[in-house]
Amino acid sequence: MNIKNLRKSILQYAVEGKLVQQDIQDESASILYDKIIKEKENLINQGQIKKEKPLPPVTDDEIPYNIPESWKWVRLGEVCVIKRGSGLTKNDFTNNGIPCIHYGQIHKYYKYSTNTTITYTSEQIGNKLKTVEYSDIIMAVTSENMNDVCKSIAWLGNYPIVTGGHTAIIKHSINPLYLIYLFNSSCFQIQKNKIAKGMKVIEVSSEKLKNIIFPLPPLKEQERIVKKVDKLMALCDKLEQEEEKLLSLDKYFADNLPKSILQYAVEGKLVQQDIQDEPASILYDKIVKEKKNLINQGQIKKEKPLPPVTDDEIPYNIPENWKWVRLGDIAVINGGYAFKSVLFKKQGIRVIRISDFNEDGFIDKNIVRYEYTNKLDEYILNKNNIILCMTGGTVGKSLLIKEITEPMATNQRVATIKINTIKEQYIHYVILSNLIQNIIQKEKISTNDNISLNTIKYFLIPLPPLKEQERIVKKVDELLTYCNKLKDII
Repeated sequence: MNIKNLRKSILQYAVEGKLVQQDIQDESASILYDKIIKEKENLINQGQIKKEKPLPPVTDDEIPYNIPESWKWVRLGEVCVIKRGSGLTKNDFTNNGIPCIHYGQIHKYYKYSTNTTITYTSEQIGNKLKTVEYSDIIMAVTSENMNDVCKSIAWLGNYPIVTGGHTAIIKHSINPLYLIYLFNSSCFQIQKNKIAKGMKVIEVSSEKLKNIIFPLPPLKEQERIVKKVDKLMALCDKLEQEEEKLLSLDKYFADNLPKSILQYAVEGKLVQQDIQDEPASILYDKIVKEKKNLINQGQIKKEKPLPPVTDDEIPYNIPENWKWVRLGDIAVINGGYAFKSVLFKKQGIRVIRISDFNEDGFIDKNIVRYEYTNKLDEYILNKNNIILCMTGGTVGKSLLIKEITEPMATNQRVATIKINTIKEQYIHYVILSNLIQNIIQKEKISTNDNISLNTIKYFLIPLPPLKEQERIVKKVDELLTYCNKLKDII
């Protein structure tokens, strides 16, 4: 049971007479009822309240559940005087004057009761408004949703205040907090939902409120109920705080676990090394040789050699059969073609801009195209290429292309990383890890949301043997699947 449902159960137990023990010494609710009726008659005779049409007695068919013998089912209008408020807008608020409560504040600022107000109004306005006295209930009888309509607070201040429109002021001789807890119980809420009217604005009329039935306990038992509910609600508050901490911890765990998995992977701590694997140094030599062949064949351009990795640059130790390399040494990297947007067409090769992809794939909205020329050949995307955003608020986002459904070319500021001989998914996991993301974030801050092509080429990559790359990718895939399931649960 969640905390919200626990609160509901506590309140319902309270108004069913199941929360505290009955005491045969308590004056019964029927006597309390008679006293209230007599008191109302006196007020009518004194001209303080108007005489109203008698309400029908509560019938057996209306009673939803059994209550203790010392309790009594009554109608709200029988034992309370309900007045409708009017006037008081937010424009009527002043820095000082007569304390007031606006109906909107009941929804936003107050819980069950208050002894202070957060706003005031002038005497000129206040003298025209309905007065609220100690223990009166202020009920917001309009709302934009069904749950909030009839939200109520008890005024427990030792001075009178005023309230305005969209409220009902409920005057009574009952424990005010018992009434508040009643109004939050299923007993009241079910009846309220039946009498509320409206679509965009939900409203409950004062006349309809008067007919709502509720269980009236002896006055002494009301006090015991309120005391018990107060304690239990305080415990619920603590449970809620702990639940929020736990949810926050769960979210932190779910959000950060994938990062930890990737970091362990690129440090060589996720899977066991195998001495039978061909070491990364041999793999590296093969890659360098392959790149030279491609340059000689004119398939890729010759570039200025990158400096070797120095000991000062190495962020952590890696297994002996791994090797620190630069991304530009093991991949072909370009920064996209400088397309002119005025030449975009409805037909032609699809152009991939920084807004056209995310971590999940390509975004098939607002697609732009360009007439193909052979100048675009080095920017054409292929399956297993990695693209990386070099500018803007999403700088550093990347995508490993699993499928190509049509010819595509990258726009400027979208870097393409083309890899051969290495497990592309492993390199993508390195890019997603804190090792590379921290570099991106650091440069992003210093260059106003930009990273250079040179920075990408200089990325340090911990290169494992090819066989180990395969084992790492398999293990990371498996663990990230569990992480996604965990997020769904949370």
